[in-house]
Amino acid sequence: MTRLLALSDALARKDAETAIHSRKVADLAERVGQRLGMFGQQLRALRWAALLHDVGKIEIRDEVLHKPGALTDDEYEEMKAHAAGGAEMVRRVPFFGKVSSLVRWSHERWDGGGYPDGLSGDEIPLGARVIFACDAFDAMVSDRPYRRAMTVRAAVLELRGGAGTQFDPNVVDALVAEVFGPAQADARIA
Repeated sequence: MTRLLALSDALARKDAETAIHSRKVADLAERVGQRLGMFGQQLRALRWAALLHDVGKIEIRDEVLHKPGALTDDEYEEMKAHAAGGAEMVRRVPFFGKVSSLVRWSHERWDGGGYPDGLSGDEIPLGARVIFACDAFDAMVSDRPYRRAMTVRAAVLELRGGAGTQFDPNVVDALVAEVFGPAQADARIA
């Protein structure tokens, strides 16, 4: 665990905003995971993986990581490499193989259009699907160098629009219920 904390600290030194984002994603992912019936070791692995899902960004050049505009194709390929790179960093920590795979696959899309391996549907572990949706949600509701934050309502509409293509529809339902509460989820975004 000390090595994982060291990785998290290294990310915070490289990019404080990414470290804050990772903590928010981990908190939300843990709550969404509980809604989906995850518990015990599965939930602990989810939390650690969510905390470390962007740790591979340590290896990304600052000018790419903080670029205010659109990335070139080469820059985007460099950015995409952070998922596999982060998984490799985590894999070196004994007993964290499950965490490593969740980090690797935390950018896979439900329809197979994600990276690094193009997994789809249930091929993607549930924890990775949760991280992907929570990561997207937090990114949408946060200011970025290239755009202003969306409202929570707009972000939820975006998630709903991507359910079944980008995101696991069940994960989106659980995330929306977590954000709004189960009784109000549908009424507040209609």
